[in-house]
Amino acid sequence: MIAIFYGFLIGCFVTLIGGGGATFYLGVLTSTLGMSTVVAVPTSLLIAVFALFSGMVTQWRLKNIESKLGNRLIIAGIPGIIIGTAVSRFIPVAVYNIGVGILLTGMGLIVVIKNFRKKKENEKPNENSKVAPLFGLISGLMVGFGGLSGGSATVAGLSIMNVPAVKAAGTTTYVLWVLAVVGLISHLLSGGPISWTAGLYLMIGGVAGSILTPLVLKQFDPKKINKFLSPFIGFVIMYFGIRLFF
Repeated sequence: MIAIFYGFLIGCFVTLIGGGGATFYLGVLTSTLGMSTVVAVPTSLLIAVFALFSGMVTQWRLKNIESKLGNRLIIAGIPGIIIGTAVSRFIPVAVYNIGVGILLTGMGLIVVIKNFRKKKENEKPNENSKVAPLFGLISGLMVGFGGLSGGSATVAGLSIMNVPAVKAAGTTTYVLWVLAVVGLISHLLSGGPISWTAGLYLMIGGVAGSILTPLVLKQFDPKKINKFLSPFIGFVIMYFGIRLFF
């Protein structure tokens, strides 16, 4: 039951901020359930695939997904997964943590500053932004390296491209589902084992949380949610970045 509860909390939180949750599932599997990293990495990706799919369907029905931008990020992200999976064994964990920590902290800061700057009326998402492939590539690399979720990079990029917070979270769910599927297949092909029992319980909770969260948010004023959610997402991204330094 504790695994289902953890899964539900993670499903709610990552759907709120826009993320795959693989990093959180990985933390629960290793620290709470005592699973080895070798088993936990592909298991966390398996859970994320199903939780993301259920959340993505809900977000799609609520029209919270910018598919054109999402597809651009996916196209750039898939090579990143392949590269990340191939070279991850050659990069020390400490070096990787510092690099990603600097990256996430910087992106989170940009999101926060952009939110508090005065915005133009009816400012529309920049679907042709040249930075979209860059953030897609970064997201893919993060998935490739140890099964980490690239949600922080994706949602930060979408926020910088003027996508409202609610739609940024929805689009990120779509992008990360595809990247998680590719990442899971990549790790399975490399021989990564899966703990089906632990994965099932976390998956049940994660699916429930990912479905309920967007339905609850739908009941509130999108402008008010965006005003609160945008800076919150920025600070959360900064937190995850800073945490990698310690």
